[in-house]
Amino acid sequence: MTGRTANRRYRAERAAVLAVSDVCWLCGERGADTVDHVVPYSHGGTDNRANLRPAHRSCNSARGNRAPTRFADLGDFGDW
Repeated sequence: MTGRTANRRYRAERAAVLAVSDVCWLCGERGADTVDHVVPYSHGGTDNRANLRPAHRSCNSARGNRAPTRFADLGDFGDW
């Protein structure tokens, strides 16, 4: 692993978020296998647990780096 995902602290934060829930905050379905940044990292978001939510890789990819309000226009997403 290289980059941010190789960072121990980020991996610990990701594991802690996924331990709480496996419900994807973007589609509301179970089986989240990664985390998504509420405020995208590319827009100044952090890797703090408060900015991470469980997500499916496919949902996370579909959202890209759009802000939550811009992505919410694409569908109805449950609260996490």
